[in-house]
Amino acid sequence: MERRIAFLCTLSVCAGSASADITVFTDRSLWEEAAGGPVFVEDFNAQTPGIINPGATLDTGLIQIMRDGEPNGSDGLLEIEPGANFGNLDGTTFLSGETGAEPHEVVNIMFGGASANAFGADWFSPFSGDGIGLMVDGELILLDQIGGFDQGFVGIVSDGPLFSSIQIVGNPAAPTFQELWSADNLSFAVPSPAAASLLSLGALTMVRRKR
Repeated sequence: MERRIAFLCTLSVCAGSASADITVFTDRSLWEEAAGGPVFVEDFNAQTPGIINPGATLDTGLIQIMRDGEPNGSDGLLEIEPGANFGNLDGTTFLSGETGAEPHEVVNIMFGGASANAFGADWFSPFSGDGIGLMVDGELILLDQIGGFDQGFVGIVSDGPLFSSIQIVGNPAAPTFQELWSADNLSFAVPSPAAASLLSLGALTMVRRKR
């Protein structure tokens, strides 16, 4: 069945009708409430800054980041950067990349073998956010279509099938467009009882429970 994506945006929240399979939020608190259950957050603060090479996987103990391909141009790096570098959102270590020109780089994010019903992150683009997309089971969500996005939280919740990974991709309609991006506090929710196995790993950066 084809998924539907709902957008209903205000200054602080982007949410959709309950009948849609995927709902997009720009308010973290409302996203956490809709996700339900425990929310796992990777803030990268325990990670050593460095480049993630093409074909390599960074395993933080909570999430896995796999770089599939590489952007065109020498400045198109996928890396963990120190909080003092340009692009940080809160002065702490963060993930940065570039969507690249065709063929676009794909950054796969996996959840320790678990399947999630929600994913979100704090995002920053030094330009407009054009060309940055999230791919969820073949459905493309372009960040620049979310209330004139250029910085802030974007999260999705699926009312349909769970997903075991999410991809950061370029806009296939703009094959020559390159866009820089930064992401921090990558978050996901896993329905119980699968959440229990993640909680038992003892390698969580942070767990927020629904109040």
